[in-house]
Amino acid sequence: MTPREELVTVTPDCTITEVIRRMKLHALDSVPVVDQHDRFLGLTGYGRILKSLLRQENPSSISLLQQVADAVEKMEPVSVDGDFEEVLPVIVRYPFVPITDEDGIFLGIAKISNIESALSLAFGTGLRGTRLLIGVFMDQPRLLERILASLKSYNVNIISLATFDAGDTAARRILLKLSPSSHTRDIVKNLNEQGFRVLSVKEA
Repeated sequence: MTPREELVTVTPDCTITEVIRRMKLHALDSVPVVDQHDRFLGLTGYGRILKSLLRQENPSSISLLQQVADAVEKMEPVSVDGDFEEVLPVIVRYPFVPITDEDGIFLGIAKISNIESALSLAFGTGLRGTRLLIGVFMDQPRLLERILASLKSYNVNIISLATFDAGDTAARRILLKLSPSSHTRDIVKNLNEQGFRVLSVKEA
C-alpha cells in the first residue's frame, strides 16, 4: 500500500483548474478525493472531468473554475482489515484501490504493482521448482488432505498451492508448485494412482 502521506489528493471544493494543475505536475491521470476530515469520497481525473463538463446543458456556462465535485466518481473503498481478494474486482475497474480504516479515514491506495507483487509472492514467482497442474472433481472428499498425504514421503516443500475454476461447476484445477526434487516422476505417478489427473508438469 502507498500511504496517504505520499499521495496527491484533492477535495470536492477544489477547482477543476487546480485539480488539472496537480495531476499535470505529478504526471497523474487520476487522484483520490477526500473531504476535510480525510474521509475517502471517490476519485476524479481527466476522463471524469471531461464527462462532467459535457453533461452540462449550457456549453456557454462551462468553466474550469467550477468545483470538481460534479466530476467525482464514487467508489467503495476496501478496509485495511479486509481480505486480499476484495481488491481484485476493484483493481480491474479502477486505477487504484482506496484503503480506509474502520471509520472511513483514507489511509492510502493499493496499486496494480502492489497487487502484482503480492500475487508473485503467493505463486512463488522467481523461485525454482516444479509446477504441477492437477485436475480434480468437487465431489471427491478431502482433496487437499489426500494430495498433501501423497507428498509426505518425498520430503518436498510446497512453494505455492492455488485452486481455480476449470469452467465447469463440477471441476477444479489445482496449481501446485514444489521445491526442486529428484522424485518428480514418482510424485506424478503417485498422484495419478490416487485418482488425480496431473494435466501438466513444468520445471520453473
